[in-house]
Amino acid sequence: MTDSDTLDTCTPAWAHAKGFLSLGAPRAVPTTFQEIADRDLARESALRYSYAYDERRLDVLHDLLTTDAKFSISISGGEVHAESGRETVVEWLSGIMNGQDDQRRHLVTNIIVEDITDSTAVIVTYLAVYSVRETAQLATTGFYRFELAKEGPLWLISHIFDGLDRPF
Repeated sequence: MTDSDTLDTCTPAWAHAKGFLSLGAPRAVPTTFQEIADRDLARESALRYSYAYDERRLDVLHDLLTTDAKFSISISGGEVHAESGRETVVEWLSGIMNGQDDQRRHLVTNIIVEDITDSTAVIVTYLAVYSVRETAQLATTGFYRFELAKEGPLWLISHIFDGLDRPF
């Protein structure tokens, strides 16, 4: 993926400077089983996205998203590209996958449950994307900001913001 507005260099703290990422104060320790379960299940839904993408499981991606899901992406703080609606997002991701003839591995780390209520959650993570052919090569780094909504017993992704440091 390329972006004509991509900066020539990756400026330190670009995500915060552009308003894409903002860290709040540390969260209080959950005090009930339901709070602990919600944090864990919301986090799992966010992480499941990477596995589903890498294994090209469009059915799983579909089931992880709310009907009005949104996917936004910015490279080094350049122009934001956004897709809206579960079907549109899955079709768009499928198109990206079809242009990749390598095995992708999205390594997601430094996971923070930034905010959580009974029905919504915000999770931020670091991201390292590897491209594997004959050898594994780091393709890009960045972060994800997942917004989730609780629908019945499930935590579904309502918005993914993919902030990449460089094009992939």
